[in-house]
Order: sequence, then C-alpha cells, then structure tokens
Amino acid sequence: MAKIKNNVEKLNTLIKEGKIMEAFERYYSEDVIIQVNGNPPITGKEQNRRREMIFLQEIEILNRAEIKSVTFGGKDDNVSMTEWAINIENKEGVKKTIHRVNVQHWKDNKIINEKLYFCGDQKF
Repeated sequence: MAKIKNNVEKLNTLIKEGKIMEAFERYYSEDVIIQVNGNPPITGKEQNRRREMIFLQEIEILNRAEIKSVTFGGKDDNVSMTEWAINIENKEGVKKTIHRVNVQHWKDNKIINEKLYFCGDQKF
C-alpha cells in the first residue's frame, strides 16, 4: 500500500500544479478504463487522452485544485479515492468550482480503472 500512497501523492501534486496531461501519461495504464458519472466506460489510453483533451480545452486558468480527502483500501489494497474541489476559469473569464471524486484501481503502479463522480454540472 505504501507504493500506491506514494504514487497517489505524486499524481495529485502534478494535478494541483496544473500538469494534468503529464500526470495522465505517467500514471495511467495503456489499457485504462475510465467511466464518468455512470456513462459508458471509455477503454484505452488513447481514447481517454482525447476525452481529457476536450475537457482541458474548456479551461483557460486553473485557479486552485484543492484536495478535500484521500482514502485507500480495497480488497487487494489497490484502490485510492480522492475528493477534489477544482476552481477553474474558461476563456470568457467565467469561474467555476468543480467538485469530484476519483476512484482509482491500481496495478503495477498504474491506474487500470477509474471512475469519476462529479457533483452537478462539470461543463461551463
């Protein structure tokens, strides 16, 4: 579990610094499956990279990415959950705080499955 905690800490630091794609490239498996708010899952790093780029194109400024809580566990001690409050601004200057929880399953130091749960609307 210590290795997962270390990876999650490094991953979350990159996100807080606005290095979201660097975090994605470093910590996500090539075969990752990501599901957002119960929508059909997206399989594979390339497909999810496209999804992430679409989301990032909406953001002009990352004002603050605050971690509210982090927890670890799972049957095989391979699960992390991070609760975020992310304050962003779009190209028109509209500010918004996104509240979300990432539930990540790890294998071989990479995220192999992630579920994202957003509170409310994540779009501008």
